[in-house]
Amino acid sequence: MKKTIGRLSLVISFLFLLVSCASFPPNLDLCRYDPATGYRFDTLKPAENNTDSLFVILAFSGGGTRAASFSYGVLEALRDAEIVWKGERKRLLDEVDIISSVSGGSFTAAYFALYRDRIFAGPFERDFLKEDIQKALLLRSLSPVNWFRLAGSSYGRSDLAAEYYHSHLFGRSTFRELIDNGTRPFLMINATDMTTGAQFPFIQDQFDLICSDLADLPVARAVAASSAFPGLLTPLTFRNYAGGCDYREPRWVGFGIADRDIAPERSNRAEDRRSYYQRQEWEAQRRYIHLIDGGVADNLGLRSILSALETSDPAYSIQQRINRQSIEKLVIIVVNAATDPQSERDLQPAVPSLMDVLTRAATVPLDNYSFDTVSRVAGVVSEYDQSVRIRERCRRLLGGSTLPGGELYAFDLYLAHVAFDYIGDPKVRFDFKNLPTTFSLPEETVDALKEMGRKLLRGNGEFKRLLGELH
Repeated sequence: MKKTIGRLSLVISFLFLLVSCASFPPNLDLCRYDPATGYRFDTLKPAENNTDSLFVILAFSGGGTRAASFSYGVLEALRDAEIVWKGERKRLLDEVDIISSVSGGSFTAAYFALYRDRIFAGPFERDFLKEDIQKALLLRSLSPVNWFRLAGSSYGRSDLAAEYYHSHLFGRSTFRELIDNGTRPFLMINATDMTTGAQFPFIQDQFDLICSDLADLPVARAVAASSAFPGLLTPLTFRNYAGGCDYREPRWVGFGIADRDIAPERSNRAEDRRSYYQRQEWEAQRRYIHLIDGGVADNLGLRSILSALETSDPAYSIQQRINRQSIEKLVIIVVNAATDPQSERDLQPAVPSLMDVLTRAATVPLDNYSFDTVSRVAGVVSEYDQSVRIRERCRRLLGGSTLPGGELYAFDLYLAHVAFDYIGDPKVRFDFKNLPTTFSLPEETVDALKEMGRKLLRGNGEFKRLLGELH
């Protein structure tokens, strides 16, 4: 009897220890701020077949396995698109410089950034696209050991998912692998800061704000944060070490806050940055940062690219490269896997359920906002082109005199929006727009999504114009 009680006490003590020790894996602190090191765009060199003059950006949306498969098909189309640029024959895929992603699209983006052409060899399809990820995560959560881990206050379902992605999909890779690779594309996995609602990209420029070193963070944890859909998955927690690395604030932040009346959006971005490391005496320091699905702030992963086009503020500013005449052709391919499922709510007088209301309130504005963002990118470039033409006209009228304010240099933009809305056949379009947001799809559905991604990109007018000029 005493032995039984002793064993029971030992088991209880062990389980209590599991609960008390269950916590999120801490991100490491940054010893000293150094803008010349870490995972940043400027620390990566163009790959062998990559040039600055043809600058290609990919934006992958959210949408679970649906988005990951759709993005995968676009990568296949870019792999198969042969071009000639600066006298060299190559694949358009080789010219990709930046991939910005959220949620489901982050799986494809991260795998490609880590393993390049190995993404087409089979493991990614087998281990993720055609694997029942939802079932795998459910089985892990049903393990008795994980019951007690999940009972801890600082360990959630997304931490469990991150561990699974780390061991089963991304080969335990960290951002150090991306740093050591040293070449583009530059990967921007985007999550959302739950407190501010601002986009939180997993790049060293962002981690500088919390004095944390991104290098040893598992890529899987970034992807898990990017796809932590509220309600279904839990936020992921990161420690804020702000104040411990001698971080130096860029000049634009102070100017941005001072110019609220002139540029309120820029001012908001500046205040969001300061929220991590600067506070008033009556404000508490943000000791921890909680991140959720990147689609909450931007379901296309395009807002950070828009900011880089409009201003010279981001460290990866595209505007700066245009001003330096580095870019001759700018290609932006937006892969949007948003759906609009048919519902029976309008067939009956019953009051919609709370879950239905919350889901629609969260997704409908985002979908509308997404199309506005694509239009705004085109508008920014159109305004720039108009400014170039006006300045050139003024220069000619003044007999070739130099105008104040610096030069503006012309470049060509190709903005390709790949979305289910552009499927011609109404029945086929209906079928794709009614696909569920899940991490478990039939193999034939995955294949259909891949094929549709290839087909829609190849049929896009801007993409065909680009290929015509590059042949």
